[in-house]
Amino acid sequence: MKIFKSLMPVMALVMAVGLAFANKADVQSNGWVERNNMPYQLQTDPCNSGTQELCKVSFTDDLGTIHQVYTTSDLQTPKKDGSGVYILSE
Repeated sequence: MKIFKSLMPVMALVMAVGLAFANKADVQSNGWVERNNMPYQLQTDPCNSGTQELCKVSFTDDLGTIHQVYTTSDLQTPKKDGSGVYILSE
């Protein structure tokens, strides 16, 4: 029983270190647009020009509609690095 009590802090430390590297908080999204009044995550990242211009896309099934690309699913922060309107076939 005495050995078990002395190993508990070591096991807690090992668990803490192991779980520290299991976080996926820094995963970068390709971008989000509003489609059919719902957030839609893009499968590819069309915004990679390195400019400060806002990124905009249009889909092949509805070329007449231009969608603003956002960085998160709350559709609050427009994504930059655009250069014109990108056409996607998603």
